[in-house]
Amino acid sequence: MEVLGHFIFELLKITFLGFVYSTVLYYIFKIIPENKKPQPLKSKKILWLFISSFLLFYMFTPYGNHGLGDSARIPISYTKEINNINWTKYGILKGIRTNDGNEVELTHFKVKNNTLCGNLSSDFYDFENDYFVYEIDSEKIVEFKNEIDYNRYAQKNKLPKSNELKSFEDNYRDYWSGWRFFLLP
Repeated sequence: MEVLGHFIFELLKITFLGFVYSTVLYYIFKIIPENKKPQPLKSKKILWLFISSFLLFYMFTPYGNHGLGDSARIPISYTKEINNINWTKYGILKGIRTNDGNEVELTHFKVKNNTLCGNLSSDFYDFENDYFVYEIDSEKIVEFKNEIDYNRYAQKNKLPKSNELKSFEDNYRDYWSGWRFFLLP
């Protein structure tokens, strides 16, 4: 039910944003001479439909999808994301396995220089290491036994130290708030 409610809200938001964007563009392009104006810009309805369709499509791309209902997600690349269900303290990096063979579960993390740094923490798994660094481009994961080893590596490679890592909720708010919240679905 939460997913349906959130989806309906997103459709209403897309309708409203499409109306605002098409109105602004319509009046901006109204100053263009009629013979040089692109065909979709001659009608406000067609422009609204085009923009609303684009926003709906964008909502389902990796960089526009923030989750529906009780799920939340933060994209870290075009193919990788950190997921969270029911706003628990744990985030999951699906498809990436630790040295123990478990999926990466974390409570605090930060992305910097195209590298995901975080702790390994879970109620379900007993990880042998406490921290990890995941290089997004090369899809290489390096694990660290404890906080001291991780902080040494982080300082040497100009990455965030363990005290700079943020919770999923803080990372979500940092990524999706501001202009993305108001200007995108």
